Amino acid sequence: MKILITNDDGVMSPGIEALVKHLHKDHQVIVAAPASQQSAKAHAITVGQRIYVDKYVPLMEKYGIEAYGIGGTPADSVKLYLEGILQNNEEEFPDLVISGINDGSNLGTDLIYSGTVGAAKEGFIHNIRSIAVSLSYHPIMTFDDVARELVKKLPVIMNMEREEKEYLLNINFPVKLAKDYQWLWAYQGIRNYENAYIPRTDESDRIYYIVEGDIVDEGNSPVSDVVLCNKGNVTVTPIRLKVADHKYLSDRAGTVL
Repeated sequence: MKILITNDDGVMSPGIEALVKHLHKDHQVIVAAPASQQSAKAHAITVGQRIYVDKYVPLMEKYGIEAYGIGGTPADSVKLYLEGILQNNEEEFPDLVISGINDGSNLGTDLIYSGTVGAAKEGFIHNIRSIAVSLSYHPIMTFDDVARELVKKLPVIMNMEREEKEYLLNINFPVKLAKDYQWLWAYQGIRNYENAYIPRTDESDRIYYIVEGDIVDEGNSPVSDVVLCNKGNVTVTPIRLKVADHKYLSDRAGTVL
């Protein structure tokens, strides 16, 4: 396959190199990822500013692949590669977009903010099968472990049918795989953060805030991504791009408010 690898941690991240290492021998691999850390950028794109593109030599020399550091967001990286470098030539489009391996989980409400998921969405908008892959915080597993597991599962993922191609996959790996772990379909759960904004004072006594916070996983279904991943399973959540409530609109669309 032709596989485009991206992420939101930056082109230099170990998660990207793990994927390249385990995929480049059997597939045509291209990397187009942000030149710097771009976490929590969701699906933002850069408008009205220059987006510089540089070849990322370390990956090119080590693995003999095509690799770019994009001076923009995760979604920029995918969009620019497809629409700029490839000039919207669909015959040259990849068969698969993999966004990850993210350093930190994207469970529950995390995926609303996730640049990892945002980059996968951009691939999906271009009608390319796309997956976001994340590894939990403070893992015992390594990025290499995740890459090996993912490579084994890729044939299954690529052979899955999509309902009118309406969903991409958000895949999360746990801190450590349980002995009897499984790859499980999971609902999107709820994940909140306690004390997320920490006030501090700079050298001029000006107050600023740092986003940190402790994870709060409460009120989740036993078959949610949060619960199942915390039990040591790999969770797979299908994500649709259409966010309008079609059920509500089924007998209202086109009527007067």
